Amino acid sequence: MARTLAAPLALLLLVVSCAPQAVRADEVRIFDDPAKPEKEWGYDPAWIRVPVGTTVTFTNAGVVYHTVTSSEGRVIIPLPTSAGASPAAASFGRAFDVGASPAERVTIHFDTVGRFEYHCGVHPDMRGVVEVCDGACR
Repeated sequence: MARTLAAPLALLLLVVSCAPQAVRADEVRIFDDPAKPEKEWGYDPAWIRVPVGTTVTFTNAGVVYHTVTSSEGRVIIPLPTSAGASPAAASFGRAFDVGASPAERVTIHFDTVGRFEYHCGVHPDMRGVVEVCDGACR
């Protein structure tokens, strides 16, 4: 009996271990590869849906400086990124504009329902969207 279950159990473990890992809906990875054209750099995932009131964390997994810059002028306030540092949200009429050095994590709090398009202010081909839902996202 044990041998009969061993093969299906081994197959199940292999499938589960090779399956894509779930990505938290409130985390975005910023990536680059200087050996590749900038148009191949970006945000992963490039589009997320989150409930209103969510704080999204952007982690720069690349090797160069990037920004998460609102493409529109809506008014929301990002959270400070470190002790004493505060992103300049309103200084240029943008909803948010935060920079991230390599390995740095920055956060933006979304308390308004809507679609927030963003880009990297240094590498304009890098683009993403945060869609903020009222209640549970479907």
